[in-house]
Amino acid sequence: MLDHYKQDYNKQRQQFVLIDQLGLVLEYTGILLPIKKGQNLKELHPFFESLDALLAMPNPEFSFYCVHLDLGTEDLIADIDMVRKKEGMLLVIHDLTEHYNSYQAVAQARNESIINEELIVLKNTELEERERFKNLFIQNFSHELRNPLMSSMAITQILSDTSLSSEQEQLLEVLRDSNTHLKLLLEDTLSISMIASGKLVMKNTLFNLHKMLDLLSFTYKTKAKAKGLQFTYKAAKQVPEYVEGDRLRLYQVLTNLLDNALKYTVKGSVSLTVGFNQQWANKVHLHFEVTDSGPGIPEDKQPTIFETFSQLASPDKQQGTGLGLALVKGLLALMDSTIVLHSATGKGSTFSFDLGLKVPLQSAMQQQIDIGSAATSRKMGSPGRKYKLLLVEDDERVLTVLFKMLMDSDQFYIDVLTDGGEVLETVIQNEYDLILMDINLPNTRGDHITRIIRDFPFKNVKQLPIIGMTAYAYEDHMQAYKEAGMNTVLAKPFDKEELLQNIFMLLHS
Repeated sequence: MLDHYKQDYNKQRQQFVLIDQLGLVLEYTGILLPIKKGQNLKELHPFFESLDALLAMPNPEFSFYCVHLDLGTEDLIADIDMVRKKEGMLLVIHDLTEHYNSYQAVAQARNESIINEELIVLKNTELEERERFKNLFIQNFSHELRNPLMSSMAITQILSDTSLSSEQEQLLEVLRDSNTHLKLLLEDTLSISMIASGKLVMKNTLFNLHKMLDLLSFTYKTKAKAKGLQFTYKAAKQVPEYVEGDRLRLYQVLTNLLDNALKYTVKGSVSLTVGFNQQWANKVHLHFEVTDSGPGIPEDKQPTIFETFSQLASPDKQQGTGLGLALVKGLLALMDSTIVLHSATGKGSTFSFDLGLKVPLQSAMQQQIDIGSAATSRKMGSPGRKYKLLLVEDDERVLTVLFKMLMDSDQFYIDVLTDGGEVLETVIQNEYDLILMDINLPNTRGDHITRIIRDFPFKNVKQLPIIGMTAYAYEDHMQAYKEAGMNTVLAKPFDKEELLQNIFMLLHS
């Protein structure tokens, strides 16, 4: 029975054709090729036109693989063996159409998979390159903007300490608000970039939560009053005074939410509420909520407002960057929290989030408070004593305002350099209590100078306190400068109080 099945199968899959020296069909079996006895095989398909050359060659056998034969009614893909016989040439045709089609499908699928993988790699490379270019652009943009902003803020502060008319006071207040707004935008842009590149790290420290919330309440009551709005602040009694967390980032989240609420509210009120969820062990869970009586946000727009550079039209046509809510979402994600929005057109909006913060032990809290008190008591220096500073800054505008700040404190003798290449010789030939030095200097860099100073054999030079100043405020930059040996690094723009506080903390440490 099997021989019968085998014979039937072979008839369907194989065909034997015997041809003479002229290519005429002498005998054949099977039906793969639609041929007749006496037919010239060369007329059936162009492939067989090579028979004349093959018949003239002395080789006993020839084999051809994956031969495509278009026979009109169907396509045949076959392996063909040709064996020389005394009568002529025997052709053995093996029908492998199904095999080759399957193989081709598998190969095509594999090729498509490889191509897709390569496209994914190329796309990822492109995205990485775009991200790298964006971050580099933001860094350079930030650097170029921080120096003139530093000058503008410092001059504003210096002018505020002089006698001014009422009109000048008003103009100065506008300038001060513009500087503050520009600084916040700059910090938001930098923070968004750092979040996108994975370089933003939360810094948990002990801070007074009540004082921070009171500061927010005072600030936004004033802003709301100027706009004809009511501002309310309420905190649960169980909210602890001191907590451990990233104060700067929490402050950034709340100010962005409150600024956004004020921006879109024309009449009515804005409120900040801090609720108590629960506390266990040394961790407290709080609920923060910012509510406004603004126009509300349409449901179809709600998913997009947390995207970078996305913003709704402001009722009073105020301009913005569209970064605020995207930054809030990113910062809260780093704090293991999520922003929640409840809003309806014409009914205002409520943005809320839950946040876990550590509650410090009483001993650790008291120690930190004592440290803070000591720093505050010595931040303005010792009465009657003056310190000798070396100020190294190449930007003439920044140098001018820094010199003015330091001289107005009446605490310092100041030497000034604008070329980094002169620092080492000056430090060796003179005695200083502290160096205040920009990072990006002509001829060399401030962090490179610091490394050399820390390797000096002279103790009075080697241990000289050094404060760096930089317009590159990325976290990895700041860390690298400290690893170079700088005691602390100030990101431009900074104010007079921050500068003096850091100077005196180092001088008295």
